[in-house]
Amino acid sequence: MHSLHPQARTTPAVRQEIARSREPTGVLAQRFSVSTETIRKWRKRGAQDCQDHSSRPHKLPWKATEEERAIVCALRQATGFPLDDLTFVVSHFLPHLNRDAVYRILKAEGLGRLPPAQQRQRRSGTFKDYDLGFIHMDIKHLPKLQTANGERRKRYLYVAIDRCSRWVHLAVKDDELATSAVAFLKEAVRAF
Repeated sequence: MHSLHPQARTTPAVRQEIARSREPTGVLAQRFSVSTETIRKWRKRGAQDCQDHSSRPHKLPWKATEEERAIVCALRQATGFPLDDLTFVVSHFLPHLNRDAVYRILKAEGLGRLPPAQQRQRRSGTFKDYDLGFIHMDIKHLPKLQTANGERRKRYLYVAIDRCSRWVHLAVKDDELATSAVAFLKEAVRAF
C-alpha cells in the first residue's frame, strides 16, 4: 500500500473522481479546494495513476569518477576522519563533491560508518598527543583507473597529515618511487 504524502490536499479516491469527471477545470478546482494546475495534473495522469510519485531524480546529474571514488575511500581509510571532516578535506581537492556525494560514495563502498574501534579511538584524542609540525605521510594504492586518453594505469594517493592540527595535504601520483615521495614531502612542507 502506498502512503499518502502528508501535505496532499487530495486522496486517491478524489484523484480518480477528478480524472473521470467531465466538469470544467475551474468548477472541480473550487469543489476540491485545489488549483486548476492540480486538476489538470490528475486528469493528465488518468484514473489508473492516482498515487503520489517519488520526487527523487531517476539519475543523478553527475556521478563521481572511479578515480574520485578511490581517492575518497583511500582518504577515509588513511585518516579515519568522520564524514564532516572528510568532506572538508575532500572539498579542497575535489570541490564539486559535496557532503552528500561523499556520503553516497562511502556508503556504496561499505565505509559509511567508522568501525566502533575507530570511533572510540577518535574520541580519545590521538591527534592531540603530537606537537604541531609532526607530519604523518602515507601512500595508498588506487585501483587501476582509466585516464583521459583511455589507457588504464595504476595511480597512487599520497597523503600527509599534521597530527596536531589535522591539516591534510594530498596528491595523486603515477608512481611510488622515492623521488616522488621526496617531491611530495617537499610540496607538503611548503603547503603546511
